[in-house]
Amino acid sequence: MGKRGYAYTLYGSFERVYDLACEKPEAVVSAGLIVNLHMGVRDLLAREIDAFEFFRERTNILRACVIIGDEISGGVVPIDKFEREWRDVTGKLYQYLAEEAETVDRVFAGLPLRLKCYDFVTEGESKKRESNFKSLRMKFD
Repeated sequence: MGKRGYAYTLYGSFERVYDLACEKPEAVVSAGLIVNLHMGVRDLLAREIDAFEFFRERTNILRACVIIGDEISGGVVPIDKFEREWRDVTGKLYQYLAEEAETVDRVFAGLPLRLKCYDFVTEGESKKRESNFKSLRMKFD
């Protein structure tokens, strides 16, 4: 199952699908499914627009979306300056969006892997878990 199929399996149908390989990123104005986010970043960079800032300013809209993007260059650093910038900005954007997201899944070779899921816990329980994590980290450092 591909990324888009996985999204439909989890969330059902979407009112709007934004394909940033065909549409400008400015088209994303409401909740929906965003595919090819990496191509939207490429489009903005080609127009000399700060792609990271563009999407960061739209975080509230993006919180209501399911976002799909591809990995760029498989860890190989491109020789071309523009390709390197595209890879780096896209990676930083993915990190930012993953931090902001409630749920993050990775689909590779048709296999989904849940990386992050919002956990409904009380503030006190959250602090207790954080404290436990810090003590575990100190034991292993």
